[in-house]
Amino acid sequence: MFFHVISLRGVRRHWARLLAIAAALAYSPWLWGMAAHSAIGAASPRGVISRLPTQARWVALAFDDGPNPAAAGAILADLDRYQAHASFFVVGLNAERERRFIIAAARAGNAIENHTDGHINLSIHTFAQDLADLKAANQAIRSISGATPHWLSPPYGAISRAAQRAAGRLNLAIVLPTPGERVANGAPSPSAIIRQIMAHVEPGSIIMLPDGPGNEAALKALPTILSLLRVEGYRVGSISHVWRETHQNIGRNSTNWR
Repeated sequence: MFFHVISLRGVRRHWARLLAIAAALAYSPWLWGMAAHSAIGAASPRGVISRLPTQARWVALAFDDGPNPAAAGAILADLDRYQAHASFFVVGLNAERERRFIIAAARAGNAIENHTDGHINLSIHTFAQDLADLKAANQAIRSISGATPHWLSPPYGAISRAAQRAAGRLNLAIVLPTPGERVANGAPSPSAIIRQIMAHVEPGSIIMLPDGPGNEAALKALPTILSLLRVEGYRVGSISHVWRETHQNIGRNSTNWR
C-alpha cells in the first residue's frame, strides 16, 4: 500500500514529463520523418556546377556583368511576360548604384547572386583575399535584397583551389555553364545567340547571358529564347528555383531562396 501511494505521488509530480514521453512514443514515426526531412533539407549545393541534375524540363536562366541600366526594365518585363525567373549575378561594388533594379528584381521573384565585390580574377589571389572579396559582395547584396547569395559566378570563369575554399566557406556554389550555354561578351548578333543556345539547351541547362553595356545583342535575343523554350516545353527559373525543383526536400534552410 505504501508503495502504491508513493507511485501515485510520483505520477502526480512528474505528470508533464510522462505525458511528453507518451506523446513522443506515440508520434515517433512522425518525429523521425521530420528529422529525416530536416537532414535532407539542410543539403545545399557545393563545388563547381555546370548543369543542374534534373530530368524534368527545367532550365535555369542567369545574367552577369550587368545590369545594363538602359535594359534592366526590359529584361524584367520579358521575364514577366513569359512567366520566367532568373539569377542576376551582381558585382558588390555596383550594388548600391543598382539598388532600384535589385529591389525590383528580387520582388519579382528573381535571385540576386554573387559576382565578386570588385569583379576580380579569383584565381590570382590568396584564399584570404578571395574570402574577403566574396564576403563583401555577399554583405552588399544582402543589405539591399534581404537575401544571402547561394551562388557565385566567377568573373572570366577563373577559379582556383583557394577560390573554391573561399566560396565553400561562405556556402557559395560556383556556377560555370558549359561553353554552349554561356554567351560571350560582345556576341555578334541576336540570331547567332539564339542558334547557339537552342542547339545546346537540355534539361538542367544553365543559360548565362551577359547583360552589361555593350551586350545589346544578347538582350535582344532574350524574348525569342524565352518563346522558343516555352514552345519546346521548358520552364525557366533562377538557378536556386531549378535546384529546389530537383531537390524537393531542400527544407527550411532554403525557404527564402528565389
